Amino acid sequence: MEKSIRTNIKKTKTGETLSANQNSAEKYKDEFEKIVADNDLTPEQIYNADETGLLWRCLPTSTLAGGGEKASKGFKKNKDRLTVLLCANASGNHRVTPFVIGKSAKPRAFKNVTHLPVQYKAQSNAWMTAALFKDWFFHHFVPEVKESFKSLGLPEDTKAILLLDNCKAHPPVDELVSGNIVATLLPPNVTSLIQPMDQGVIQNFKCFYRRSFIQGLLNADCDVTDFQKKFTVKDAVYAIALSWNQVKNTTLQKCWKKLWPAANPASDLTLQTDEEENHQDALTKVLDVVRSADNPLKTLPEDEVEEWLLIDENEPVEQELTDEDIINIVVNPQPTQNLEESDSNAETEEKEKISWAEAAESLNKLISFAEASTSYSASEIIDFHIIRNKFYTKRQKSRKQQDIRDFFKSK
Repeated sequence: MEKSIRTNIKKTKTGETLSANQNSAEKYKDEFEKIVADNDLTPEQIYNADETGLLWRCLPTSTLAGGGEKASKGFKKNKDRLTVLLCANASGNHRVTPFVIGKSAKPRAFKNVTHLPVQYKAQSNAWMTAALFKDWFFHHFVPEVKESFKSLGLPEDTKAILLLDNCKAHPPVDELVSGNIVATLLPPNVTSLIQPMDQGVIQNFKCFYRRSFIQGLLNADCDVTDFQKKFTVKDAVYAIALSWNQVKNTTLQKCWKKLWPAANPASDLTLQTDEEENHQDALTKVLDVVRSADNPLKTLPEDEVEEWLLIDENEPVEQELTDEDIINIVVNPQPTQNLEESDSNAETEEKEKISWAEAAESLNKLISFAEASTSYSASEIIDFHIIRNKFYTKRQKSRKQQDIRDFFKSK
């Protein structure tokens, strides 16, 4: 497997597009097909991962923020950023759990949360680093790939290749090897042309995220500024997980067409204007939410929504370091924050742990509400009842475990 030369390029779409080398991209497509043929690989065995910066509580400007985000009290856009790594295989049947990097090691919002729907790590500036990437590769990517192969009935030593761009935060590929699971690099300056995740997948994911964010705002019983203050990193990571799950398998398949047209030959996956269609579809979906009912956002201009959808398109995911910066980091390292920084002076409410009884009461109220509402179908109400039955089972199991602990305490 030929190794690509690592280069120091800035990971932004604008810079990549301007310097993208079409000839280099075409040459690498031939090399990639040779890698596939030589290793007898199927689409289930080939993955692509890419990072993106996410301004996780960023809003459209004037209409939503009442005169512009900069003028909106308590909102500092430059601090409200997460780095999100998304990864999936070429067949579209395995999407790896999102890897999210924030500034705080122990956000207040995570208190009493036992399970997160993402893999979360902290770095003082929410950047991807080589150490974090290696942690993700060995402790999350490799185990999930092996589990996917197991579910498909494939041997434990099945080969897998992870395709990466030349982001400086990525370690050398010879440091990303675990048995038959290895990494390989794209050539410099071609990611905007042929890197799968850059062919509409990340944009599609962010569309779903922003639609979810807007829905939350429209359903909040508070003004815009208060909503931003109350929207926490926990809310963001759950929205990230939901949005990633909403990306269709066909979208994950289509994104490989420019690099590897043979990946899904039997599928009806047209290549023409996919990116433009994804963008228009994203715009339409968000506008549908905003204009679905009477609300203060109904007159939001289309061009403002479009600008908002692309607001973090060029957000960096790694730090551009000079030699002086590197020396300063070594001499004066910045520890990750223990608590989530608030973007306002508002006090953060400490939430008490909810009891089983309180949860049961709320669940019963939800079901009663759904049963009396014309907004829910019979099948949806049945789903709620199924959830309640599972809740009761887990509650009973919890009580038995507590009884056992109490028994041994009494001895």
